[in-house]
Amino acid sequence: MRRWFARSTRSRDWDRKVEAVRAESLARERALVGQEELVARVEELLFRHDPIGINFEENTDEYRAEAQTIVMRLPEAADVDDLRRIVHEEFVRWFDAQVAGPPERYAAIAREIWALSEGTVSE
Repeated sequence: MRRWFARSTRSRDWDRKVEAVRAESLARERALVGQEELVARVEELLFRHDPIGINFEENTDEYRAEAQTIVMRLPEAADVDDLRRIVHEEFVRWFDAQVAGPPERYAAIAREIWALSEGTVSE
């Protein structure tokens, strides 16, 4: 009986975590209505640059959450250096500082995202 209870509690905790992740994902999708094309393009360039080495050719949606949160924060960026900082912060948030690596790793990514987003970010 005790084992069942322990598994049941862990299962409920797991279910809550999964539901929280699902709710966060849906909230991001709702916040990005009308920006789906930009998110897809940012996701593609993150996959191509693969800053943390998770591109295994078949997992093309691996950077979707990062692309979404970066696009959501685009209005914060006054210039490409701000954007590089934001991209790095998002990778640190989603992974950790060691996996994300140094901010300089994101310079080319930030330049490309900046070029993609010109004219789409409100001044």
